[in-house]
Amino acid sequence: MSSNKSCKVFLTDGRVVQALLPAKCKRQIISSLVVVFLLASNAQAQAGDWQALQHLRPGTRITVKTRHRARCFFTMATDDELVCKPPRLLWLGPAERRFDRQSVREVRLESSDEANGAVGAAIGAGAGAALGASNGNGTLTRGGGAFLIGSIGALCGWFFGSDFHILHGKIIYKR
Repeated sequence: MSSNKSCKVFLTDGRVVQALLPAKCKRQIISSLVVVFLLASNAQAQAGDWQALQHLRPGTRITVKTRHRARCFFTMATDDELVCKPPRLLWLGPAERRFDRQSVREVRLESSDEANGAVGAAIGAGAGAALGASNGNGTLTRGGGAFLIGSIGALCGWFFGSDFHILHGKIIYKR
């Protein structure tokens, strides 16, 4: 084998594994990606003002962050406050919520429960399939176990994914 500085050779389990990039380059690539992701999230967070919030269509799903996060359906916004309707179960809870403009830290658009449920189902199915395939010493084969536990994981993921928002939308106001 040639003694090239950009190629390292490792011996593991009797096999030869070559690293095509030196460790220094890998660290630079990883740190560059982290910086890009941080800058992209800051650029998104700096967008938006209160007037953009006033022009939202009534019924739009939003999340309002004050001290706590509240999911609701946008009703209206004036110069001083934001009014929205929280999702209610069997007419329980307040009919509307009012947030003072000074207490609102952030307002973001939210994706539908179906999209969050689908992401949760995919995560649950993957975790369940991995768990089912790893346990192949029973009445089921590895494929059968992966299918059965993966299906159960998908159902659980759909249920929890639609309740706990995994996907968040665009920030339209941030103080």
